Amino acid sequence: MSIDNVLNAQELQQVQYSQALQRDPAQYQAFVKGKVQKLMDETLNTKRAAFQKAHIDAGRYMDMDHNAQLYKTRSDDVSTLHDAIEKSNNVYLQNIEKDKHISRRQSEINEYSYNNKLETLFFLQLLFLSVLLLTVVVYLQKNGIVGNTVAGMLTVLVLLIVIGVGIYRWNYTNTTRDGRFWSRRYFKQEEDGASPTNAGHCDAQGNFVFDIKKLVPEVLDQSVRTFADRLERVNNELIDQAAIYQTTGSLPLPSKCAQASTV
Repeated sequence: MSIDNVLNAQELQQVQYSQALQRDPAQYQAFVKGKVQKLMDETLNTKRAAFQKAHIDAGRYMDMDHNAQLYKTRSDDVSTLHDAIEKSNNVYLQNIEKDKHISRRQSEINEYSYNNKLETLFFLQLLFLSVLLLTVVVYLQKNGIVGNTVAGMLTVLVLLIVIGVGIYRWNYTNTTRDGRFWSRRYFKQEEDGASPTNAGHCDAQGNFVFDIKKLVPEVLDQSVRTFADRLERVNNELIDQAAIYQTTGSLPLPSKCAQASTV
């Protein structure tokens, strides 16, 4: 009840004040003018505050945009610098890989050349030793210590060894050895026309039969057979000449076979 009484008293006071203003026009106009001036001042202050806030926000937005543009520019500079460094590093890596490849290939060439010269030196040493051995055989033959037959057989044997080693090394280097790596051996495949790598087979009883002829190339086998037939003819000729010399005591004229063999 006390609160209602207070409200009624305030309303009554406001009604009485309003009636008093209505009875005095000058006071009423002053009151209205004061209210209007107060509202105008509040509105103006609100607009000024809003304008000042908008001005400050616009300045902040401009600073943020400037900073963003500056950040984008610096980011582009960093990205360009990074691309340039990456490109330069890729060029360095390519040059390093190229140098490594060239160095590796040069090392392979040097190794191949060195081993090739070493093999040539080995064959020349073998040839030199063979010549020295044949010189000893000729000396013994001249002094009568060794007969012509034995001397001829020793000569043929030494020549067979030298020629066999030379043919084997030449054939191995040109047909079996890899053209790039000296220590690598090249195996031809059956689809390339080479002989089958498996030279053995099983017979009807289940026993494994190894045929060594399949491992020897046909061209090399034919060359060896031809050379062996020629050496056999030369050997027979030397034996016949030695028999004639022992019978007659005079050296026979060289035959066409011997001349052909020497040539």
